[in-house]
Amino acid sequence: MAAGRQAVASAPRGAPAAIDRQNAYGRQRGRPLPRAGRDQEGVLSAAVQPVDALLAVDIGNSRIGLSVWDDDGLGHTRRVVTAQPGTWRPAVEELWEATRGRKRRAVVAASVHPSSNQMFSDLAAEVCKLEPLFVREDLPLPIELAVDRPDEIGLDRVCAAAAAYERIGGACAIASFGTAITIDCVSRAGVLLGGAILPGLALSSEALHRGTELLPQVEPAVPVSPFGRNTRQAIVNGIVYGAAGALREIVERFATELHEWPHLVLTGGDAPLIAQIVDFADAHVPDLCLMGVALAYRKAAGQP
Repeated sequence: MAAGRQAVASAPRGAPAAIDRQNAYGRQRGRPLPRAGRDQEGVLSAAVQPVDALLAVDIGNSRIGLSVWDDDGLGHTRRVVTAQPGTWRPAVEELWEATRGRKRRAVVAASVHPSSNQMFSDLAAEVCKLEPLFVREDLPLPIELAVDRPDEIGLDRVCAAAAAYERIGGACAIASFGTAITIDCVSRAGVLLGGAILPGLALSSEALHRGTELLPQVEPAVPVSPFGRNTRQAIVNGIVYGAAGALREIVERFATELHEWPHLVLTGGDAPLIAQIVDFADAHVPDLCLMGVALAYRKAAGQP
């Protein structure tokens, strides 16, 4: 613990009192949820109702995650490159086929890459004959927020936090290692309090390379030794140990504010690497955001 920092107590402090409940769920109060209808091309406008299966989609900056949710949970997860739309269709077709025979189906997406939303909507309409429902635009956020601008917080952070809290049922920290690293905190009462954002491992390496004349760009990896004996090893050590150290520092500060240690959940593409470095994480859940996307729909539909 840093010098001068107040020690962590065992008693929880509870959730903040000041929460904008009109905006906390990302929808204006009284705005109706979508109702079913069919357009001239036979594409069904999705209604929010209990379903037998849904296609959950996480549209990220680098990759798009897709998975089928049903009574058994998530399955058939696929990931495609966001910048390569030609790779999207096979994944959507495969996963939608996996839901064949289910009477009531839906397509639900959360996106932090708005420029891809219309392309995905068009693809879903063509393949699934359904308009996808987007978290925030069409569905309420699946967790309460205590942040300054609920309309600006990334939906990947929101959905991952909601899924983590559903699993843990108590104070938790969610660290997602992707293009960016996001480290967020949920109170014991189930309120997303906010967190921290820093460059991801690959982005840090790229920034060092672009901002200097001599430093090479390296692939993130488990460090060979704390002593980087060449430039590449030194860069790997810096970005990987630096991220691990930032994670420890931020979670420790969460704990000080909460007066309890939150359960730490790792997720994101680089989480398997970080999980080999840190010894204080409680779980690694690769599909946490997709779980949160499905949870957003289930909550809106009143479905367990």
